[in-house]
Amino acid sequence: MTPADISNWGQQPPQWIEQLARAVGETSRAAVAKRLKISRTSVSLLLANKYPSPSTQKMQAKVEATFGGVSCPVLGEISNAQCQTERKKGFIGSNPTRVRLCRTCPGCPNNPHRETHND
Repeated sequence: MTPADISNWGQQPPQWIEQLARAVGETSRAAVAKRLKISRTSVSLLLANKYPSPSTQKMQAKVEATFGGVSCPVLGEISNAQCQTERKKGFIGSNPTRVRLCRTCPGCPNNPHRETHND
């Protein structure tokens, strides 16, 4: 299937709008709206660059969490939602993957709350 029309966003639409368009192209506006827990009208307005709110940050966060992906240094390619879930899990010393994640996640560039150290 082809992605939804996002030509109103110009030559360089934001990546999250491209993700939204691909998701709509793979299913439907109604299916995407249901996954995002927003109205189908909101999906259409976002794609058309006519969303009435002065800020689309909440919508962007929903789209990225649902349809975006990251390259995890420990797990490989995973969804943003899985990345967030893994960051919230606790340390389990008997699980080597959890140990690596607990060491890696705090400083990972995919972590929006990343800890940076100035040496």
